[in-house]
Amino acid sequence: MSSRTRRATVVALLVAASLTAASLSIATASAATCSQSGGIGTSSTSCTAPHPYVNPLKPGNWQPGRIDMGVDLAPTRRVPVVAIGDARILGSDSRSSWPGGHFIWYRILDGDHAGSIVYVAEHLTAMVPAGTRVIAGQRIAAALPGYPYTEWGWATKDGQPRAAPCYREGMETNSGRQMARFLRSLGARPAVSHLRPGPNRPSGKLC
Repeated sequence: MSSRTRRATVVALLVAASLTAASLSIATASAATCSQSGGIGTSSTSCTAPHPYVNPLKPGNWQPGRIDMGVDLAPTRRVPVVAIGDARILGSDSRSSWPGGHFIWYRILDGDHAGSIVYVAEHLTAMVPAGTRVIAGQRIAAALPGYPYTEWGWATKDGQPRAAPCYREGMETNSGRQMARFLRSLGARPAVSHLRPGPNRPSGKLC
């Protein structure tokens, strides 16, 4: 092999290595959460890896209740309500029609439930405002002990429980069972001994 041929081969290998590194960098960035900051001429983009989901129900702080549109949970004292995953708060309403008047909902941004929307309702205070970006485990509200307790479930993007169109008082819904399975998969223990295996994300029939 001539020296010219060897140089051409080395150049080709270096180009291939550079392209491979660039592809890996792009793939890594796409799996991360990126945000842009700064003004004209000074903008920069930073990326952080998604945080793993957390169990939002610390043992000893919550008493599980029934399944209806979601899962009823009674705090034993004032406790933080935390985001299950990295999320964006879609709405935060202190004058809703729910008992207690409080309703907050957020979209999970990462992980295998990315795009799913979670609501927490009823006996809440100190809710963070719509548009807030939070990470897994970050406080988004505080839950208060006593009636009407709290309810956790799957929501639509406009802040309606997924099962609302077909729900009747006291009904155990498919959407509620799916939330119960999701909470159980995170290490929580909803008091549902009869919960059969099935999807733990919002899918299929509403009720």
